[in-house]
Amino acid sequence: MFHTVTAHPGLTQAQHRALPFVSNTDLSNLKNEALGLTRTGNPQALTFGVAFHEAVLEPHRYHAPQCLPPAQLRLLDNLAAAVRRQRYCRDLLYRGTAELTHTATHTETGLTVKIRPDLLVVTPRLGRRVLVDFKTTSCRDYAQFVATIEQYDYDRQAAFYTDVLQADRFLIVGVQKKAPHDIWLVELSADADTMAQGRKKYRRLLQLYAEQQPAAVEACFP
Repeated sequence: MFHTVTAHPGLTQAQHRALPFVSNTDLSNLKNEALGLTRTGNPQALTFGVAFHEAVLEPHRYHAPQCLPPAQLRLLDNLAAAVRRQRYCRDLLYRGTAELTHTATHTETGLTVKIRPDLLVVTPRLGRRVLVDFKTTSCRDYAQFVATIEQYDYDRQAAFYTDVLQADRFLIVGVQKKAPHDIWLVELSADADTMAQGRKKYRRLLQLYAEQQPAAVEACFP
């Protein structure tokens, strides 16, 4: 399904975004466009999300964003601390490689794609690849969080990333924003139906993306 998979060590988040390849976010935007949905981004929420991931995954890079109010900064600190206190998460963070950009070619369409897993963990004995993604959530409990997986296309992301890297497992770590800041672990790769649904989603969108490229070129060069 994918070939010429290449890791790009040392790329920053900004450099990753600048790569002219197809990302999971691009697929989300294409889906919204196809459905006629207009989504207005929330700059503060984006800043919070980026800062949370830096605080958890790349603490050496983390600087408290001064554009966020004090209450949000305290919440950031509390959530990052909650993740580090959780024994399993602490082990994943110790053993994993954070924020490593990969590119690959999708065989069916010829499109070059890019992904940047939060964590890539390779087990020492068997060499199994485990992908881990951290999501902050306002859900009140585990059941409600699991119910958002299809709503927010986490199934598509799981299948997309798993297939690009030929990973064995894909874990989502849900971090509850409200006290008591519970940590919920969901292994999407353990559910064959969920992965099949996600795979169908990303394949359909990549095909649509490829079909739109000739039209885009013609519009630029009539």
